[in-house]
Amino acid sequence: MIVSFLDVFLIAAGPFIGSFVTASSRTWPDWGRITNGRSTCDACHRRLPPWELVPVISFVVQRGRCSACGASIPIVHPIGEICALAIAIVAVIAFDGATTLAAALFGWVLLFGALVDLRTFLLPDIVTLGLIPAGFGMAYIGGGREALVLAAIAAVAGFASLALIAWIYRRLRGRDGLGIGDAKLLAAGGAWAGPIALPWIVAIGAGATLLIVVIGHFLGRKADAETAVPLGPGLAAGCFLAYSLPDLVQATV
Repeated sequence: MIVSFLDVFLIAAGPFIGSFVTASSRTWPDWGRITNGRSTCDACHRRLPPWELVPVISFVVQRGRCSACGASIPIVHPIGEICALAIAIVAVIAFDGATTLAAALFGWVLLFGALVDLRTFLLPDIVTLGLIPAGFGMAYIGGGREALVLAAIAAVAGFASLALIAWIYRRLRGRDGLGIGDAKLLAAGGAWAGPIALPWIVAIGAGATLLIVVIGHFLGRKADAETAVPLGPGLAAGCFLAYSLPDLVQATV
């Protein structure tokens, strides 16, 4: 339920933060293109005026194309903006006070990592390793030393489980199947959501990854045993949902 200025601000700012997150993910690790420059068309490099930077609406009005050169605007932009808005809405409904802001930031950082992984098959350490101590801090604030210990156990168990699977796969197949970044991300999810959430994070991650493969199949992108599919986006969704859903369900019943 929206009850404060913070709630209104997060929902209003969500799409714009999603725009920034999406643009940042498309230039990572070249941060200078975001911090030192203005938004430009990828094709003609024309600087975009403010009315062409309105989240989702500008994409729809321009029919997904640059108004100057007609080049296609990557669909990831409106998708990222909508996802960021959805994250804000979930955070506002599920949590109260400062925890609302923390949950929204958690989701937006995960969104950035997921979009980078989709593009590069890499999860930035600034996301995975940065979220682990943040999760410890939230656990301590919410439940004291006991909650902090559980968060630490969950982080270790999450990392160890996927790292072990990655090692076994490499020994059996002679190539990497899971990246160590996935193990770090599961550790972050454990730090935020606790040990009980780990199986749910993995299940959601696997289901979302399978969905990506199925969608790709219908779009003509056939997958086989050698096809690389990033697990990070699914795990990121699992981390946020595992952290938010218990409070979301409680807030809506």
